[in-house]
Amino acid sequence: MDIFSRGADRRQIPASTMKVITAATSLSTLGPDHRFVTRVVAGTSRDQIILVGGGDPMLTAADIRRLASRTARSIKRAGGSVSLRLYLDDYLFPSPSPAQGWAPGDSPTYAASVRPLAIVGEYSSDTASSAVSVFVHRLRDKNVAVSYVGRALAEDDAGEIASFDDNRLRDAVELMLRVSENNVAEILFRQVALARGYPATWTSSASAAREALGELGIASSRLRLVDGSGLSSSNRLTARSLTDVLDLVVGVTNPELRPLFDGLPVAGESGTLTYRFASPPANCAKGEVFAKTGSLTGVNTLAGLTEGRDGEWKSFAVMVNNAPYGSDSSSTKLAIDTIAATVHGCT
Repeated sequence: MDIFSRGADRRQIPASTMKVITAATSLSTLGPDHRFVTRVVAGTSRDQIILVGGGDPMLTAADIRRLASRTARSIKRAGGSVSLRLYLDDYLFPSPSPAQGWAPGDSPTYAASVRPLAIVGEYSSDTASSAVSVFVHRLRDKNVAVSYVGRALAEDDAGEIASFDDNRLRDAVELMLRVSENNVAEILFRQVALARGYPATWTSSASAAREALGELGIASSRLRLVDGSGLSSSNRLTARSLTDVLDLVVGVTNPELRPLFDGLPVAGESGTLTYRFASPPANCAKGEVFAKTGSLTGVNTLAGLTEGRDGEWKSFAVMVNNAPYGSDSSSTKLAIDTIAATVHGCT
């Protein structure tokens, strides 16, 4: 039941509040403890190994070094001493392309080319190349002679040499929401598609996300899902769609969505809300509002949860579109924060 609404069913550009949708669809589809697997497998000849990207959105350089160390141990145990040729299989996702509605220059500045092998937080046109470089250097540090040759598709029945699967979905969701990590969002957008039997294209990933929303009981026929991060100005959500998802987070029927709450920035304390809720009258809600921010040119949004003074959890979504060019976004953000503080009950 709405406490207050105005234009709640109007389709609006969500900016990064789209990540609330991506979090919910990935958690409900894969489960919070789903692990992503990056593998090294044998090639078609004794001197070939293939690094297979599994779409781990949380892979760090340290993780890749661990995988390389495991690979070196396996090779030495097998008695390998030849100079190895390394290939990369990053064909889990289609060739990278910008989403509809991304502005020129958005990639790789705000979102990297989406590949199934990438170092988290790194933005470049070929994120896989850095990962391969780290892998090769660690193998050489372990006295394994290796040279990188190029890309190749691993055989389905290729023997596994080593693997890395330490990263869980819940951690990816929490990072994505807390700091608004676009690359993580776009990888999860594709992982949902693959898990539901769709190809990992932009269009099919949107279809898979819409399917997942339907299973959660969220009406999606009027929504337009273009990417997973909200970077596209072609996305369209309604404030109601966001609050409907957030209501599930504090309900009892969908415990798998708990990491969505855990990842929401806290007003005036963490993530993208660290420097928000700093001025009156909104500052009375510092530490009491948990919400995802969104910002594009002419767009400011905020969607989240707060426990009211009456002890009841309340969801809210505020979506400001078409702000005049050159207008003061700080005043808009303060107005939005004040609405959230009002929902909390302190203004």
